[in-house]
Amino acid sequence: MKRTSYDHSQLIGMDADLETSLKEYGLAWIKTDTETLFYYGIGMDADINEYTRFDFAVLPNDFSIKAEYDWIDDWDDINSYIGMDIDECYLPQQISVLLSYYGYENIFGSSYWEGLSYNAIVAGD
Repeated sequence: MKRTSYDHSQLIGMDADLETSLKEYGLAWIKTDTETLFYYGIGMDADINEYTRFDFAVLPNDFSIKAEYDWIDDWDDINSYIGMDIDECYLPQQISVLLSYYGYENIFGSSYWEGLSYNAIVAGD
């Protein structure tokens, strides 16, 4: 499904406020029955310490982070970092942890474009 086909009124994030989720945490998502569209921060304005540019990726809801990221060999350290077993987290939480621990390039790959603006994301453009 195309990114613009998702119902962007269903966009949620780590904070109750969507703008905070994207600009401060750099992550928001739309979950469907079968997959989740993630928007993640790729560019930050250092003067205001906020993400201003975003890329996106779609993952199936049955995505296994341990199978897909089999290069990670320090799950115990990650569990210690978050204070619980990452297997107890739902997919967006798992992705959030991995993004904060390893960075977006290690989790989603390099981004080779300028990305989307916050306004483009919330408008579903």
